[in-house]
Amino acid sequence: MGDQVINKHGKTLPSLKEEATVKSVACIEVPVKNMQRSVDFYVFQLGFYINTTKNRLPIETDNTEVFIYPASGVEIMLVKTDGEERLAFTHKGKPNHVLILEISEDIVKCQSRLVEAGIRTSPIKDRGGCGKSFDVFDPDGNLIKLWFGYPS
Repeated sequence: MGDQVINKHGKTLPSLKEEATVKSVACIEVPVKNMQRSVDFYVFQLGFYINTTKNRLPIETDNTEVFIYPASGVEIMLVKTDGEERLAFTHKGKPNHVLILEISEDIVKCQSRLVEAGIRTSPIKDRGGCGKSFDVFDPDGNLIKLWFGYPS
């Protein structure tokens, strides 16, 4: 069916990275209500680090944007919102993730540590060839999947 849609428009997919228009994902913006609480969660619970050249320090609740980074990959910008916006959408009647974060820590140990810290998580799911994962909510209710990667 995908080929039919492409052929209907008379276009073909770029087959080489060099032909793609979008070079990379530069940043993902995450809506947050309380900056200090969110920074504490992402930095101290999930292990992101803060780039001190891009952020106004110290990080306080009046910061409206804070850049955080995983060990590798795309930067995340926590953005203080006026409303109740969240990163999530519904798929097949269930909430779904916008952020899927690959973790390096043992998945059982990671989930246990978060539960002990009072963070709401789902049970670990083993999806066979897609690997193991569990859901976690940040302090503002953003749904995040923590994924242990593909099985070796």
